[in-house]
Amino acid sequence: MDRRSFIGMLRGMLPLAAIAQQAALNRVKRLGVIVGSEPFLFAAFDASLRQLGWVPGENVIVELRTTRANTADSATYAAELARMNLDVILVGSLPPAIEMRKAKPDQAMVIATCPGLVSNGFAATMDRPGGHSTGIDELPPGVTAKRMKLLKTAVPRLSRVALVSTTPGRGGHERQLADAEQIAPELGISVKPYRAANLDELKTALGAIADDRMEALATFQGAVAILNRQVIIDFAAAHRLPAMYQATAFVESGGLMAWAPDLVEQYRDAARYVDQVLKGASPGDLPARYPSGYFLTINAGTAKALDLVLPPALLAQADRVI
Repeated sequence: MDRRSFIGMLRGMLPLAAIAQQAALNRVKRLGVIVGSEPFLFAAFDASLRQLGWVPGENVIVELRTTRANTADSATYAAELARMNLDVILVGSLPPAIEMRKAKPDQAMVIATCPGLVSNGFAATMDRPGGHSTGIDELPPGVTAKRMKLLKTAVPRLSRVALVSTTPGRGGHERQLADAEQIAPELGISVKPYRAANLDELKTALGAIADDRMEALATFQGAVAILNRQVIIDFAAAHRLPAMYQATAFVESGGLMAWAPDLVEQYRDAARYVDQVLKGASPGDLPARYPSGYFLTINAGTAKALDLVLPPALLAQADRVI
């Protein structure tokens, strides 16, 4: 074939290549979702996804799986979704992310909330994850120290704080504990961790906190704590323990205070990540990030029940007082 014929052949092929590329972009995409039983979070994700042009049943098929508290649902659903030809999977927390990686290591995945994307091997670095996953890491440097400072401000007489840790995976627990231990001498407090991987262990840990006569408690990031938050809140109320929590939902359910990110906004961010992956981006090329902000929420009714007179400056600092 001479040069002119070869060039002519290439010109003839270009429209076909463009058509094939457009067809790939236009085909109905398949999205897997594994989230917990907090419907408002998935609703925020779904609304954002629709705003970005993805309409379930039209240009995207959504395989939604909702996990129940204190079950093996994460592993079950991960194995189920791994058998499907999905373009990307959204997981709401670290446990289903770990199970999904076991079931299908090369699955493109966005993690809406994760205590330690790098330490758990889902990202090489925050700026360039480099693998098959990206998302939002809920452990920016100093977040646990900030929680300890706020708790001490609320209860100046405080000297012994129990750290309730249900953080799964690798690195997240250690990072939060190191943060708390580093700030403790400055605040004139001692801290002690109590670990739990499930509800039974959580109840045992709370019993140990009572036996040790701890004066307050703080929760670390972890789905087990959030899913069983009423157990922790009721325990704190029964033993009259001031508490600092990892999520605003604790305070809305009767807990004292939380220094926490906006979970709704994190799920909106997760939708933006999913949008980019559905349009052809690799998760490993999408920088992971920390939450855009942390907010102080205080339950004034709970403070009153504990006979706590909160400093006016602390109340003024609060983004929301219930």
